[in-house]
Amino acid sequence: MFVIDSIRRNDNSNEALIIVDRERFRVTVHDLEALNIQEGDVVDDDVMEEIVQASERLSCIKKAFEYLSYGDLSEKQLRDKLSKKFNFDLATDVASLLVERGYVNDARLAERYAETFYVFKNMGLKRIRNELYRRGISSDDIENALSKYENEDQSDRIEEFVRKKYDISRLDDVNYRRKVYAGAMRAGFSSSDVCDFLRNFESE
Repeated sequence: MFVIDSIRRNDNSNEALIIVDRERFRVTVHDLEALNIQEGDVVDDDVMEEIVQASERLSCIKKAFEYLSYGDLSEKQLRDKLSKKFNFDLATDVASLLVERGYVNDARLAERYAETFYVFKNMGLKRIRNELYRRGISSDDIENALSKYENEDQSDRIEEFVRKKYDISRLDDVNYRRKVYAGAMRAGFSSSDVCDFLRNFESE
């Protein structure tokens, strides 16, 4: 059995300090209320385990905010980072909690990534899809983020890519054109768009 020596609640920080047999545990105010304990209570092993779990949960939440302070993460990215230090179920619960509270928003993150990759890094749509998928973004969020770019003519973007990466004067060489084609495909441009660009360039 264990004795609750002291409970110090701080509503400003939304945290509480529970001292049990001189051992200190920090928990959220919400978890404190769920524990339904008072100073002087004698608690059994089950309640003690709940206190330990609540303390671990707060540690996980704080670590999540620490990760997010360095930059936005998808729910999956946050969960994967947390699961390296906490058990998977706890990491999953905390990541979901931060989604519910609006601290993690995959749809918004997908739109921001898509704009960065499309406008500033000049990636093709296929590669952007792969990059977003790799970051744990759902298919629906990916397609929504890319929808406004789907019907845009890609010829100018492909020309920009080719002029930046390759010697445009060598495109008359068949082998060099194959190299350019392979590079543009790796950059995520569609085969048909790359072929159209090379064909039109040849006809100029």
